[in-house]
Amino acid sequence: MIKTYLFDLDDTLIDTKIYAHLYPIILAMIKEKKKLKGAQLEAKAVSFGLKKNKSGRWDSADLCKEFGLLEEYYAKLESLIEVKAVLYSQVEQVFTKLKKNEVKIGVVSNSRSRTIQLYLLKYDLSKYVDFVFSSDAAGCRKDSVLYWKKLIEKQKLKPQECLMIGDDHLEDQKIPAKLGFKTFLINYPADLQKIPL
Repeated sequence: MIKTYLFDLDDTLIDTKIYAHLYPIILAMIKEKKKLKGAQLEAKAVSFGLKKNKSGRWDSADLCKEFGLLEEYYAKLESLIEVKAVLYSQVEQVFTKLKKNEVKIGVVSNSRSRTIQLYLLKYDLSKYVDFVFSSDAAGCRKDSVLYWKKLIEKQKLKPQECLMIGDDHLEDQKIPAKLGFKTFLINYPADLQKIPL
């Protein structure tokens, strides 16, 4: 029996196209504030030990953190969220059904805790979510078994009673399954409606 439903954030609950819009804004801001030209930003990002994601972009929050511009990052992200509706329409409906079944809901993500909380607040979803677990809380990303072990320990989870819902074959399916989590892969936003209740 599933007692805890774990949801990835990016491309599961929210449409990450918002980050494609935000990315050039953030890069321009960093270059202007730090007086960087051309390839200097790329060189700095590499020197910080950052790696580009599957979209070929630096994580803009990580980049801003390294440059000491995290507050500026969140100001820009928040203003963009107000302009763009990025929450998938099925999310609140699914969360409501799950809460009627008296199960726990957690958001587990590579995003920072503050980013997750910002989305939950903007879309009035905090009332459904029992806990948030992020890469900054774990000290690593979801592609590490350690992330999942820390999640189990912190939330006192029994993996066989949890369903991990996400869009990434490795991070949301293969690795958590190794530790006994049940998994459900999202290929399209409409797949949220197919989650076993």
